[in-house]
Amino acid sequence: MDFYNLGAVSWWESQCFYHALAMLGREGLIICYPTTPYICLGLHDDLEQEIDVDYCRDQSLPLIRRETGGGVVYLDCRQLFFQLVLRGDNPLLPLRRERFYPKFLQPAIKVYQSYGLPAYLRPPADLIAEGKKCSGNAAGDIGACTAYVGNLLLDFDFDTMSRVLRVPSPGFRQCLRKTMRDHMTTLADWIPGNSVTHTELAEALAAGFAELLGNLTPQRPDEGLIKMAGQIRERLTSSDWLNMPGKKTCQRRVKIAEGVYLEERRLGDQQSVTILLKNGKAEEVLWENNTEDCPDTAPAWSMNTP
Repeated sequence: MDFYNLGAVSWWESQCFYHALAMLGREGLIICYPTTPYICLGLHDDLEQEIDVDYCRDQSLPLIRRETGGGVVYLDCRQLFFQLVLRGDNPLLPLRRERFYPKFLQPAIKVYQSYGLPAYLRPPADLIAEGKKCSGNAAGDIGACTAYVGNLLLDFDFDTMSRVLRVPSPGFRQCLRKTMRDHMTTLADWIPGNSVTHTELAEALAAGFAELLGNLTPQRPDEGLIKMAGQIRERLTSSDWLNMPGKKTCQRRVKIAEGVYLEERRLGDQQSVTILLKNGKAEEVLWENNTEDCPDTAPAWSMNTP
């Protein structure tokens, strides 16, 4: 298996190289991280509903839409990406997609566990440590290949993530940041001084993937791959592609982790509540109408979601 241990790359290269491999029908494993931050939409996201485009423009945060699933993510150098591209006829590829993640997430799980995080898979594609999400993953068919992408979180910028999303009110945004912090964890939470490096993580990930894939042959991007990546950048960042209609909801809902959502519900022309949903039920009212602060505790509110 070709192995591209690229280290630090430009923001667009961190998405476009694995797309390029897939479009060229070439298999490979890529490990990298972006030098500068950006916003990445999932294939089915709706730009107008999900993103505060004006804020992103003011902050010089580029936008790109990938060809794999999952939701909007804020990506920067505090994350390490692993991207596996396999041809559709590769016998390593499970016939059923739900078996894909348990198999190919084992390297990430082992790396986290080696640093003390008791990580495990919460189907279909989240890694969890002590009830908190520590890795988001996605897969999709690109050309004749399947691409599987995921990350390890050295740390995470909750402030910026809560700011780039389009939300219905300042109160919702406050609750969004708090809810993310309550339901996500990173290596920085577990390692004093956050001394772990990208190089260490990449070496450990590579060793884990070698157990699954066999011998990894180091490679660097060749002229054909670089050219294809540049062409893909033009398409994935084009206005038509970014503004492609996506899934819309009647009420604003943001997914925090598998089974965990933050949602605004209108109670009338002048009233709304922000609620925390867990496993299909409203668990807490976090913010009501014009309340300025998101409280640390709130009354339980149990009901089925519509």
